[in-house]
Amino acid sequence: MLTMAQWTLLAALAQFALASYEAWRIHMGLASRQWPQVIGKVGKVWQEDDFVQDVGDNEGTHSVHARYRYQVGARWYDGKRLSYGVTDRIRFNEALDLMHGLRAGTDVDVYYDPDNPRRAVLFPGSSTGNVVLLATWIVGAVLTMWFAS
Repeated sequence: MLTMAQWTLLAALAQFALASYEAWRIHMGLASRQWPQVIGKVGKVWQEDDFVQDVGDNEGTHSVHARYRYQVGARWYDGKRLSYGVTDRIRFNEALDLMHGLRAGTDVDVYYDPDNPRRAVLFPGSSTGNVVLLATWIVGAVLTMWFAS
């Protein structure tokens, strides 16, 4: 059976792990701004309602997803990452902005990692949402440890 101190340590470590993942997403988003570009083809694009609502908010949040195909050299790849920025649990108008111009069968710019062409995005960069999540996980971990001491 774990003690309260061990549970606290586990909670803080989990929050630091999530912060590390968010830092990686910010790093990859910044790197993707320098990646080469090819023309790909959109296979499917859709948005899903997440049903997370604030008080007095009728919109809720939404997640945007896409599937696309692109060629680097002689090899074809299937992509599904829109961006390293936040594309889930976003406001409806942000979801619409992401989906603007993305229709099945249309050509799209695909930015791929030259070191790993399997890794690609349609929108290079990261978002302020990434920074907010990074800060939230770090502050949460620090507060968890502080309140436990």
